[in-house]
Order: sequence, then C-alpha cells, then structure tokens
Amino acid sequence: MDNKLQLPALILIYSTIDICSSLDYPEDKKEPNRADFKKWCEQYLLCDTRIKCTTEDLYADRCGVIHSYSPESNLSKKGKAKLIVYSWGNTSTEILKDILYQTSKNVHVIHIETFFDILKQGVNKFLDDIKVNIEKQNLVNKRAKMMFVDIPSSK
Repeated sequence: MDNKLQLPALILIYSTIDICSSLDYPEDKKEPNRADFKKWCEQYLLCDTRIKCTTEDLYADRCGVIHSYSPESNLSKKGKAKLIVYSWGNTSTEILKDILYQTSKNVHVIHIETFFDILKQGVNKFLDDIKVNIEKQNLVNKRAKMMFVDIPSSK
C-alpha cells in the first residue's frame, strides 16, 4: 500500500483470510469452503464496526478481486452480494459513498488501510484464540505443517 499497489494489497488481504480460514475449518470436514471463509470473517473481522457489509459481500469481493481483479463476481452480478469499492490514503469513504449512492445503493465503500488494520487485529485475535484453545492449536498446527514444509538444503 505504501507503493500505491492497492490491488495487489487486496489480493494479499484476501489470501490471508483464505489461509486463516483454511487453518480453522472444522476437523471433521475434508476441505474448507465458502462457509468457512464467511465464518472466519464473521468471527474475526466483522466484529469491527468500521466494516459495514456482510460475509457474503466479502466473499463475493474476494472472488472478484482474486479471480478477475475487479469488484464484480458472479454473486454480485446475480444481486446476491453488494459490490465493495475501496478508497485509500486521504480519500474519505463518505465522499465516495455520496457519489456512488447517486447511481446505486448496492455498494459498500471500505477504506483499504482500515480494512488492512482490521485484518491485522483479526489475525491477532485468531492467534490469541489458538494460544488458549488447545484443540484449535493442535488442529491449526497439524494443518500448517501440511501447508508449509521446511526442507533443509543439501549443502
């Protein structure tokens, strides 16, 4: 974000949520899915009132940003989720909302630096939950070992 690379920053934000929700889905499931992404967002991000959207809106935006580098997704095109538009830097979300709401009420405006701050707080809360919940800690450690393997060099 310091280099004005907002789209790559958003991709990293949504990838971080994907990773965290992939570490945290129920043990009896074979693989994570949309519901696990949404549950993680509900538990760790949307408890912050600075974001005023639904988990469906975030999931739809994630799909649009990661798969087509746009706020549009199949869910938003079908009217099942609102578009999320981002402001950054000194740009006020209120000014952008006022402009956008003249053409569509089907949009949320989020300040990207605020979103990043909320993500950092959410990840810290997730890590705190792992520290105090041994079952969750064991599950996350087991899954992390499957995702990330350190292979020593042969030198």
